[in-house]
Order: sequence, then C-alpha cells, then structure tokens
Amino acid sequence: MKERYGIDVTPALVEKDDDGYYPQLRLHYFLTLGRENLVSRDSKRAKSQIEAGESAIWKPDFNKGQLLPAVLILEKLNISYFLTPGIMFRGTYVELQQLKALAVKHRYVIRDYLGVSVSEGMSEVAIAQALTCQFAQTLLSKLGLSLTYVGRFGARGERERVYQFIEPKDGRDVVYQQWRNHYAVSIGVHHS
Repeated sequence: MKERYGIDVTPALVEKDDDGYYPQLRLHYFLTLGRENLVSRDSKRAKSQIEAGESAIWKPDFNKGQLLPAVLILEKLNISYFLTPGIMFRGTYVELQQLKALAVKHRYVIRDYLGVSVSEGMSEVAIAQALTCQFAQTLLSKLGLSLTYVGRFGARGERERVYQFIEPKDGRDVVYQQWRNHYAVSIGVHHS
C-alpha cells in the first residue's frame, strides 16, 4: 500500500483502501492534476502487458486498467464543472440538464467504461430534478466525491433542492503530491 499511495500506511488508509479509495483517487487524479501523464501511463501499462506475452493479457482486466476511456467520458460529460467549489446546483440548471442529455445519449459507453447504468427513464421530459442531481452524485462517487445538500430554495410550491461541491478533506492532496512527484521524476520534471 505504501508503494500504491506513496505515503505512510495508517489504519485509516487501510480502511479507506478496503472501501475502494484507490480506484477513486486514481480516476480523479488522472481527470485533473495528472491528465498530462495519462496517455503515457496507459501506454506503458499496455506495453508491459504486451511484452509479457499473450497469456499475460486478460482483456477485461486490461480494459479496466486503461483509464483514458473513462477520463474522456467524464470530460465529455463536463464533470469537472461540478467540482467547482462555491457553485450551487439545482436540478433545473442548464449544466445538469446537459449532463442528463449527454448521459442518455451515451448510456451504453458510460455503462461499459464507468460501470454506471443510465436509466432509459432519464430520457423522459418530466424527469424529477432529484434524479438529475442523483446521477451527478453517482458519477462523482466514482471519484470518491459528492455534492453536499445545502437546502431547498424557491417560492412555496416551486422549491428546489440545492447542492454544492465542497473540497474533500480526506488526505488525497498529500497522495496527489506524491504521485505528481513520481511522474515528474519518471519524465525528468520537478513539481513544487
């Protein structure tokens, strides 16, 4: 685990790892800070498996280990917009409606590469705002993140649930710094 995260192993880290912390951090890191290293990372991983021979490659594991398709899907869905601290989201916001429309359009790709099912019911015009926010929450959970419920706002009879992104304080920033240093060393660049 020390090699995987680049930090000292604590009981809290072991518990988080058991709950799927590593794949969440890895996907979030390569979507954001490590995006410039993603193609190189996936290429090296593919090359090492190919060099190990045909019997070393099991296609489902190989495909699951390649992060570029998942990152490209999340970029297409504009998930980074929902990672902006301070912005409040309502189910009727254009960005959430665009997310819903893109999710319905690309539901099979999302299912195959992110493991998230997009209900055909999402294509109904009268979709409840809660389902739209819920879908955003489901995507963010793949990164170990979530939107925080702020409250219900609006006039009586027209109230909407409002959410906002709050930066997690789960130690990922320390892990990300170690990963940035690791990739910087592997390509000969130093990050401070």
